[in-house]
Amino acid sequence: MRKIFVALTIAVIMTAPGLTGRPFAGEPGAKISAEEQKGERAEVKAEDAKAAEVRKAEEAKQAGAEKKAAEEAKKNIVARVNGAEINMFMLVRAMNMVASKYIKEGEEASPETTLKIRKEALDKLIFEELAVQEAIRQGINPAPEAIDEVLAQVRKNVGTEEAYREYLDNANLTEDSLKKLIERSQRYELITAREVYGKVKVDEKLLQAEYEKEKGRFVLPDNFVVEDVFILQGKDEEAARTKADELLQTIRKKNNDVWKLVLDGTFIVRKLNVRQEKHPELYKAVSNMKVGDLSSVIKDKDGFHIIKVTKKEPSRQLTFEETKSSLEPKFLVPAQEQRREEWKRELREKAKIEILPEGTKN
Repeated sequence: MRKIFVALTIAVIMTAPGLTGRPFAGEPGAKISAEEQKGERAEVKAEDAKAAEVRKAEEAKQAGAEKKAAEEAKKNIVARVNGAEINMFMLVRAMNMVASKYIKEGEEASPETTLKIRKEALDKLIFEELAVQEAIRQGINPAPEAIDEVLAQVRKNVGTEEAYREYLDNANLTEDSLKKLIERSQRYELITAREVYGKVKVDEKLLQAEYEKEKGRFVLPDNFVVEDVFILQGKDEEAARTKADELLQTIRKKNNDVWKLVLDGTFIVRKLNVRQEKHPELYKAVSNMKVGDLSSVIKDKDGFHIIKVTKKEPSRQLTFEETKSSLEPKFLVPAQEQRREEWKRELREKAKIEILPEGTKN
């Protein structure tokens, strides 16, 4: 499923209380009666229950602190785009998405890297807001059923209703705000498809030139398929050769149908794709045969073969039309990125964008 959002990350350190070490029955010096053991178990259970209560209280306290921090972050405005506000909660979420480009797992970001991540994340948010505003201006609206489909997939992925509610709670979202995020995401995708992907086309002459330049790469290899009766040589080459000759006579009597042979454990019958580098002797034989032909006995390094050709497509040069789709990405992706940058500039030229100082409240 497409990732809908990344939750605001707040470091949480959980410390689980340990149990006091006690001697167990059977250890040296551990002479405890049954009643004493029963009392010990009850005491340990009580300690476990108490530890669980403490842990639960700590988790609840931490969750409350996270919610409070998230709500405060939502009030901290970092930019305005034609009046629409971008808050710190949104920025941190975007920074989390960008960070993997600059920081490996387990590493800490330097101040310089953090600033770079922050700038890229904010630029991304500004562009997305401008794109969504443009989509609204053009009357682009996602179908309600498309939004419901994504929401249903989210529910399915998390499992139970309780897990879904916990999922929303941990992300500091309601179902309504999640729907709005999905709607926004789809609106952004639709306008991007129209303004970027729909406006980029690779020049046919450019593709043709690339085809001529790389023509040697676009050669379809031989496709030789045979029915192979294989007799493993083993230690007695003469016996294997005699068996192969007998099988060849039997196949001829059965109208060249290798599948009518009765398997006795001394040979196998299989379909085989013959490759020159892997089966040089068989490849040489097939090259001089037609579809339907049955070979004589062929010896190679592993044993003896009798083959019947079922498919023979010699190597050929792929046409330009056959290769065009594989040539396009080389030129299409950079062209799309160029168009995206052009569109960004177009949107920014007619927009009012305010970058606000830290701590600005709405």
